[in-house]
Order: sequence, then structure tokens, then C-alpha cells
Amino acid sequence: MNEAINKHTLTRKDVRLGQPASPGIARLTAGAAAINQGQSEVKSAAFGGLLSNRMLARLPGEDFARLLPYLEPVALTAGHYLYGLGNKVDYIYFPETAVISHMHLLEDGNTTEVALVGKEGMTGLSAVFNAPPTSYWSQVIIGGSALRVEIGVITEDFYRAEAMQGLVLNYASERIAQISQRAVCNGRHTLQERLATWLLMIHDRAGDGQMLLTHEEIARHLGARRASISVAANLLRDGRIIGYNRGHLRILDRAALRSAACECYETLARYNA
Repeated sequence: MNEAINKHTLTRKDVRLGQPASPGIARLTAGAAAINQGQSEVKSAAFGGLLSNRMLARLPGEDFARLLPYLEPVALTAGHYLYGLGNKVDYIYFPETAVISHMHLLEDGNTTEVALVGKEGMTGLSAVFNAPPTSYWSQVIIGGSALRVEIGVITEDFYRAEAMQGLVLNYASERIAQISQRAVCNGRHTLQERLATWLLMIHDRAGDGQMLLTHEEIARHLGARRASISVAANLLRDGRIIGYNRGHLRILDRAALRSAACECYETLARYNA
């Protein structure tokens, strides 16, 4: 485990007195180690020729042409960890059809999602801003394609090119707004509403295909118990709003799902436009 994680997971009292970490801190440390060990190599892929990432699509032609030689098409597999806890960011990812989740790990071993990234954005903002290693990790929740580029290329372009700087700063503002809205949502709305909103957010980014999502995986992302997710998902399935079988989920009635979602969805959807 790297030094950044050790600093993050040990309290000042633990360090000052030289005492063993508390059980909660020990679980957090072990969980962080497991996450970082779970990283694997990203596979290169052929580029389909159609640019779906909206950030890259908004770059002026000259700026995109300068960046193009450094963009590498990759295939991201569901469950893959792009960045571990406290790890150095080597690549920026611009999702095309993949959907990436930023996850926080708690001392009791539970997790919760703080943000989703799809074709509207990018990963690795903290590295662009030269911020300390993040306290969350990034996991692919819906497998698909993305374009990646070495962090140094984007950092140089960010400080040199007005267009790239404007896009990154605007997206950073939208990311903060998404995190803030989801904090409100988690504190004020029911699990049924939150699940409907979350599924709509995934659907906006992944499209109409089947989504491979087990109840256990959804529970980890929403910070809920698996049994509670099963109850909420079964209600949506019984109402023929979603189809669900052996981890394969499809939205059958998007209008009804919007009706089941909380008011936060309308706000969150604006950040995916």
C-alpha cells in the first residue's frame, strides 16, 4: 500500500502514539489495499470513427487536431478499477459508451457513489489541477469504449489552450454541482426515488441496451442494503417499469421511471446535456 493511503487512513492520534489503528481504520486500510490490487491493464481497441464524448466534440477543430494523435481508443470492462485509492493518475479517460463511477470507501467496509461520468465528461480532474491523490476510486460500472490520453498531454493543453481550459473548468463546475445535488438527494429522498433517479442517470449515459447490474452492485453504489435494493427493484419490475433477470436490467418505461424518480433527476440531467 502506498504512502498516500497510509496517511489517509491513519488518524493523528494513531500516528502520534504509535498505537495500532482502530478496527474501523484497519478495515478501511485493508479495503483500500484490495481495491488497489484489483487494478488491471486497460485493453486497446479500434476507434469506431464516430466521436461520442461531448467534451472532445466541443473542442475547436484546430485544438482537437492537436490532441488527436495522443488519443488512444480503449475498451473498458465492467468492474474494472481505473484509479485506486490514493494512486497516481497516469491517464485521463474520456468515456464514449462506458460509464464510470467514483466510489468512496467507509471505515465499516461499506461504499457509496459520489459521482457518475459518461460521454458528457472525463475522469482525472484532480490530476489536471495538480491536487493531492483522491480519497475515492474510479470503477467502470457499465463496460464500453473510451478514449484515453496521458495526463501530461492534457495538463499541458489545459495551461496552454484557452478552449481546453474552458471545457475542463466548466466540467469541473458541473461535477461539483452533481456531487452537491446527490448529497441533498441522499439526505432527503427515499431509496425507491434514489434508485429510479440513479437508473435514469445510467440510462442517459449508457443508452437503451441491457445493463449488467446485480442488486449487490447497485447497493454498493447507492450506499444501501442489498435487501432494500431488492425490494425497490422488484416494485419497479412488478410495475413493468424495468425488466430484470439474473443481473440483466433494461428500462421498459422511461416515462414511468421519471415519475418514480425524485426531483433531483431534473437537475442532474442538466449536467449530462
